[in-house]
Amino acid sequence: MTLKPRIGVLFTTSGWFRDVGLQSASQPLTREVDILAKKIIKRFESFMDPVYYGVLYTEEDARKAAEKIRTAEVDGLIISPLMWSEDQIIRAALKELPELPVLVCTFFPAETLAEKVSFNDMLKGSGSVGALQISGMLKREGYVYRSVTGCYNDDAVYHEINEHCRSMSLIRQLKNTKCGVLPFRCEQMSTTYVDEFALRNDYGIELEYLELHRFKDEADKVTDQEIKEFKKQLNEENIGIEINEKNLIEGIKYALAMEKIVDITDINILAMNDVIEEMHDCFGLRPCLTNPRLSKSGLVVSMEADIAAGVAMYLLRRFTGESPFYTEIFTADIKNNALLMGHAGYHDTVNSDPEYQVIIVPDVEYQNTDPFTGACSYFKFKPGPVTAVNCVYTGEKLRLAAFEGESLPGPPKLEGNCHLFCKTKVPVKEFYDRAIQLGVSQHWIVITGHWMNKLETLCHWLNIEYFPIY
Repeated sequence: MTLKPRIGVLFTTSGWFRDVGLQSASQPLTREVDILAKKIIKRFESFMDPVYYGVLYTEEDARKAAEKIRTAEVDGLIISPLMWSEDQIIRAALKELPELPVLVCTFFPAETLAEKVSFNDMLKGSGSVGALQISGMLKREGYVYRSVTGCYNDDAVYHEINEHCRSMSLIRQLKNTKCGVLPFRCEQMSTTYVDEFALRNDYGIELEYLELHRFKDEADKVTDQEIKEFKKQLNEENIGIEINEKNLIEGIKYALAMEKIVDITDINILAMNDVIEEMHDCFGLRPCLTNPRLSKSGLVVSMEADIAAGVAMYLLRRFTGESPFYTEIFTADIKNNALLMGHAGYHDTVNSDPEYQVIIVPDVEYQNTDPFTGACSYFKFKPGPVTAVNCVYTGEKLRLAAFEGESLPGPPKLEGNCHLFCKTKVPVKEFYDRAIQLGVSQHWIVITGHWMNKLETLCHWLNIEYFPIY
């Protein structure tokens, strides 16, 4: 998650300006543009790995720049005419490059203009002419691109570019993503179904179906020493225990088995069908005791074999750096305009409210029917701004819907399940009508912070439909 995106950078000026004597290597204008380029690259280096050849003004240099970018296996491409430049320079580079997502950046050399603008100062700002000109060429030739515009020293411009570049990098990361399904889809909830061939073809995500007995075998191999070390970790993290030793040990075995299976299979997402009889017949419990090492590894876990929700969790974790929290909207408090959200199953305790202790409790849904009572991590989500995201496969592509709100402070509000009490920006009744009219699943992924505006950028680059609920 700390890896910087690798982005090719094409800065251009005009060869014609040199031919007619408006710009030469000895003139201040050329030096000023070169200095401007270096300042921009320096800002880029704080959030990306720029692959950069220099300011281009010939087709030959453009081809050399393209070769450097091509061999670097970049995530995307930034094109920025720092002054007006000919289409041929950009075209010479693009002909040598594979299909890449393109960001067109228009950098102004100053925030304001002088009372009377000199001809040279106009030329320094003429990158806007070049950006407008190449947009028509890119559009007609079918390139996928977005635009960012602003003064070269404006922090907001670089924040926006950073969002685009992180989104671009996820296109390639998705092509190496594996989703483990334990053991197969959830028959009770057809809204969660996906077309696995389309998922692989459109996004590069591979599914791997995992056998229940594979998990059981690993759980049976767990040693007394491993259990002892896990208990020590629970104690160090001040996690309370409200189940007996027999059930705690069984929960620990499956927490460790999950870690071993993840290591062996190298999966990034685990979509667990936890409500089928076969799992409970085989395991004797629902495996939902948090393994802190798994949480730190970046694994995300969705319940009821919701693959689309698992993909959203993975993307949100990569894009925001926050740990996603798997929920469904249990019910609403219309008077206080708030939603009670939570879910049974596996949850990352990093999301817990530090004012209240995380405790291990019986599985409220299966404690009376399974051979073991279960061992569930129980906590209330930390207070503060949140974004909730729903993800479904529409039959054509993935679609995200999102709303923003506030996780309210206070003591735990719900027995049995990890949860949050979320005051929404949109009126509750309007939210339900809009979400139901859209056609969503019951599962909503909660992350800390307000991200709705930024999610539009992410979805654009990944070919995911986006529907904000305001």
